[in-house]
Parts: sequence; C-alpha cells; structure tokens
Amino acid sequence: MFTGLVETLGKVIQIEPIDSGIQFTIVTEWDNPDLKLGDSIAINGACMTVTKFSDLGNIFQFYASFKSLELTNLSRLGEGSVVNLERAMAMGQRFGGHMVQGHVDGVAKIISRNQIENEVEEFWVEIPEDLRRFFVKKGSVTLDGISLTVVDVVDGKIQLILIPETMQKTNAKFWKEDGKLNVEVDVLAKYIENYLAKRGES
Repeated sequence: MFTGLVETLGKVIQIEPIDSGIQFTIVTEWDNPDLKLGDSIAINGACMTVTKFSDLGNIFQFYASFKSLELTNLSRLGEGSVVNLERAMAMGQRFGGHMVQGHVDGVAKIISRNQIENEVEEFWVEIPEDLRRFFVKKGSVTLDGISLTVVDVVDGKIQLILIPETMQKTNAKFWKEDGKLNVEVDVLAKYIENYLAKRGES
C-alpha cells in the first residue's frame, strides 16, 4: 500500500531486456535508505519489486514484464528518464495523500499545460473511456504515483491544479502535452461500484 506522496525522484541509468520483460536500473537518493530485496516500490505509481540494490538502495533494479509494460508508461522510459518513487508504507507511519495500491488502471494523456501564476500549473488530462465513471469533482486520482485532487471533470477530461511543492518534488515538472501518465483511480470508487453491482443482482 502507498499514499501517493512521492518521496524522491529517480533516474533510469540502464535498460536491459531479459526473459519476458525488461530490467531497469535506477539511481536515486533516499532519505533514510532501508531497501531490502523483495521490497515494493511505486515507480511512476506502478508497484514493482526490488530485485537487486547497492549503495544502501540508492542504486536498485526492478523487473517489468511485457504485460506490465503494456499496461503502464514504463515502456516509454529511456536512459535518463526521471521517475517518481515511493516506498511501500510502513506500519505506524502518518498517512497522507490517499489509499494507493500501485495497481495501474490505464494510461491517460496530457491535453494541455498552462501556468496560472508563479509555479502553479493547470493541467487537463484525458482519461481512458473505461475509467471515466470513477471520476468526480474534488475526488482523488493517482497520476504517475502522485496523489492529486480532481478540480473539474468535463467530457472525459479532468482538470488539475499543481502547486509549487508538487512541481518541485515530482516529475510533473517534465510533463508535456501528449505525454502519457499512469492512472490509478480511487480504490474507494471501485468498492462502491462493486457493492452497487452486487446489490443490483440480489
């Protein structure tokens, strides 16, 4: 389980095709590094497993299967790409953001980016059609691993306002029109939909 509060940024330094997928090597700088083999890390919001690490975890590897590459924007990463990183929650830590599973539901497309004022940016993002029913004004969404509030919903597109803190600490600073973002809808919306569907069957 994750929170959608990005801990730090990482840079892809090596991409190596192996077996039925790709092995990525990431370099980063954790506060209080404590990585272990098998740990879960959200890479742009996609939950991946640490397969190897060195330098206290400031260099680590993870493997993405072809299926994971198909369902996420990890397939678009190249050497030098910057990714959002968040380690799985620890028991007893303060909970911020919202409940994030690290299970990417689809890939969204950036339609526009506009600067509103000093380092405050407005984005409009087009959501895949099969996920649009989960979005409401003032609801939550995870994009590339960032917990965000939906400002408005219009014709399958959502409006986002990103504050300077978010722009400085995440890879949102690199987002561009036509860029692709991993999207995870609010898990509570999924539970509600499932409950109503089951109730309708009874």
